[in-house]
Amino acid sequence: MIPTKVIMKMVENDVINPALMLAISRMKENNNPETRKKMMDEMSKAQFLVPCDMKMKPGTENESQRNSSNTIMNFNMVMTDKEEKFFIAFTDTAEMQKWKKQDKQNVMIMKLEDVAKLISGAGKDVEGFVLNPATTNLIFRRASLADIADRTEKVVEEGNL
Repeated sequence: MIPTKVIMKMVENDVINPALMLAISRMKENNNPETRKKMMDEMSKAQFLVPCDMKMKPGTENESQRNSSNTIMNFNMVMTDKEEKFFIAFTDTAEMQKWKKQDKQNVMIMKLEDVAKLISGAGKDVEGFVLNPATTNLIFRRASLADIADRTEKVVEEGNL
């Protein structure tokens, strides 16, 4: 389940992640525990653009504002040759445009914890998410994200968020 505060935070300003892109580049050049840790540190600080399709629930079309009670959201996915499904996320608008040129694309701004919760709440047929599928193509699988979602849930339960 996606928190309401995340659902309602639509893109108003450009999202960019230069430190994350640098960390990913360095990790790809020299993949070792240190560069992977730096990349994950930057992932935890970053905001991502997550494309979605939104429509009003039947009977709520005349409401002036969208919220979690009147909006149906479907998050975009890609499928691999092995028929594995992945949600998609982008580091910035330019990366999203490389994936799909579209004048008006509904997107949500999410942190890594939000994406992890989205995946943990999805059916078992969703394998994880892919970051910048047209270029970076960095895959994060469900198993590696489960710990992030669990930690976030514990922090919320303890009232530390």
